[in-house]
Amino acid sequence: MRSLRIHQEVEVFIAGIAAAQSFLLSIYSFFERKRDFKNLLLSIFFLAITIRLGKSILWIYLDDSPLWLINLGFIAHAVSGPTLFLYTLHFLFARKWSTWNLLHFAPAAFLVLTSNFLTLEGFWYQGGYSVLLLHQLLYSGITLVLLLWPVGHKKSQYSLTQTAKIWVGALVIGTAIWQLLYFSNYFLGLTPYMLGPVIYLPFVYFLAFLQFKNPSLLKQRIQAKHQNIRLSDEELVGYAKQLEDLMRETRTYLNPNCTLTTMADVMKLPPYLISHVVNNGIGKSFPDFLNGYRIEEVKQRLADPHHQNTKIANIAYDCGFNSLSSFNAAFKKVTGTTPSSYLKQNL
Repeated sequence: MRSLRIHQEVEVFIAGIAAAQSFLLSIYSFFERKRDFKNLLLSIFFLAITIRLGKSILWIYLDDSPLWLINLGFIAHAVSGPTLFLYTLHFLFARKWSTWNLLHFAPAAFLVLTSNFLTLEGFWYQGGYSVLLLHQLLYSGITLVLLLWPVGHKKSQYSLTQTAKIWVGALVIGTAIWQLLYFSNYFLGLTPYMLGPVIYLPFVYFLAFLQFKNPSLLKQRIQAKHQNIRLSDEELVGYAKQLEDLMRETRTYLNPNCTLTTMADVMKLPPYLISHVVNNGIGKSFPDFLNGYRIEEVKQRLADPHHQNTKIANIAYDCGFNSLSSFNAAFKKVTGTTPSSYLKQNL
């Protein structure tokens, strides 16, 4: 079995951080489970990853790993694929939980019930580990297909923000790479055994960054009664144009308290429909849609000689931003540069 060509201490440190961060995400998701049942699936998934990574670390650095620990790690591995698949399924589509979903965990249940009899030489090295890796790789492939499926079936999809799409995409792709590396190590001998835990570190930290920066990722985005919105392409385009025209005419974006509900009141439409139009007709999240107009207003004022002595911060507040941090982040996202750099380039 190949190992990474780095100091063992560094290898343990990197893999240990990945496991610890995955455990923290599991705890955080668990305490958010009451907001949305999908968070319980997410918590179980991250806990399974934590256990599997821990088993990998101890397998390399303990001379004689106990059999119960090895079996526990493989049980967790068997849980990770189905859990991520079910989480992604319910994250992307309007579905209720079904007890039939528990069938996905039949292989893991088998491992639990027979764990006292599963030995390395008598089971895992006789094809058990190979079946486990193939089983998980299959789930990774199915989940990747599921991730791409809504592209051509938008009516079946939740109204996802761009951040939500990045979140679920990073979660699925990162886990698929992790599963593939274990497969590549055992079947092909191409990759080191600990490369999976090490590579998983940047993914899990990126996921943690997204989750803590956007707590709404763990909340239900649309109430069930509004999930099946039926709009023709013409209606969607019409509403999108009406919303954009109204935003320009009323300049509601200058109001720092402007929200989705504010625009819904102006257009005399329900908020969930406005959200659907912005996400699917305009292709942006509502905050990005709103900030786009504010940034254009800021750029116009920066170019206006009447505002040449006005501080950038004052212009930002006048254009609807509540804080300089949100303004700077939005400005760089839209223009690719900072406000001060933009001003110097356009003097």
